[in-house]
Amino acid sequence: MRKITTALLFAAASTSALAQSMEANFTGPLVTPNAAALPPGVVVIEPYLIYNESHASYDTHGSRHSEHPGAHQWLQVVPITIGVAPRFNVELVAGAAHNVSGKSHSDGVQPGDTSVLLQYMLLAPRTDGTGPAISATYSHIFPTGKYQRLGDNPLNATGSGASTDRLALLGQQLFWLSNGHPLRLRGQLAWGPTLSRVNLHDVSSYGTPGGFRGWAKPGMSWGSSVSAEYGLDSHWVLAMDITWDHQRGTTLRGSPCRPDELSTDQRTPSHWVYSAAPAIEYNFNDSVGLIVGTQVSFAGHRSSAFWAPQAALNVAF
Repeated sequence: MRKITTALLFAAASTSALAQSMEANFTGPLVTPNAAALPPGVVVIEPYLIYNESHASYDTHGSRHSEHPGAHQWLQVVPITIGVAPRFNVELVAGAAHNVSGKSHSDGVQPGDTSVLLQYMLLAPRTDGTGPAISATYSHIFPTGKYQRLGDNPLNATGSGASTDRLALLGQQLFWLSNGHPLRLRGQLAWGPTLSRVNLHDVSSYGTPGGFRGWAKPGMSWGSSVSAEYGLDSHWVLAMDITWDHQRGTTLRGSPCRPDELSTDQRTPSHWVYSAAPAIEYNFNDSVGLIVGTQVSFAGHRSSAFWAPQAALNVAF
């Protein structure tokens, strides 16, 4: 989602004697990350404001069913990316959320989980920005959000309680089309191993009741996305992401507060969801850009159906 700027002289088709000069400014699509590392010393901050709404879910056959009252969430996420050394970035992501369901809501804005990402660029693009860029990333999520001992308000849950590792391979390439417009393609493939146990007490983000004592163990995860950005001119860009996220089931075991209630020993099934994220970018210059769009699910299996309008301001220092 970081900005890449390229100034190129583009030769028109051989049938034309004219040459075109165009500046390619990209803010980045909503989902698929940048595979090109920042230069050392450059810092990019890109705060997101996201409204996530779900009033339906997909069953085991992929059919969509309405759910009421549904769920709403206001989410603010702030990624800060730093170019530490040639080909090497560090990114810190923190956020906060406010949850709503029907007439109930969380007790104000609650902090979410925090992540740190390390990125190394294995293959660098050419100096003019063309040619492929390939990077490998490792990220770790720290459980800073609330996930247990939620009292009588489960909507205060904004975290998983799990320390999570994730590995990803990123790629991107910039092309100049025969009409003189830039096209940038991106892709990523990510994997997260099975997590360690998360000890749980009372009401939690895993749906446990008051007085519960036990643990949960989320399963392995996979994710992938591809994106395309088409530059209309040096300011306006059309962007689109297509994503797939897969999560294996969670094992939940424990004992309730009362001895006459049965102990819990269950495993939720795996679930996955496909989504699309069309967006439009406006780049004020080569250091500041704005992107506005919506991520919408269009297929799934045992997962929530959602739509998430969002906006982000990308600023490079």
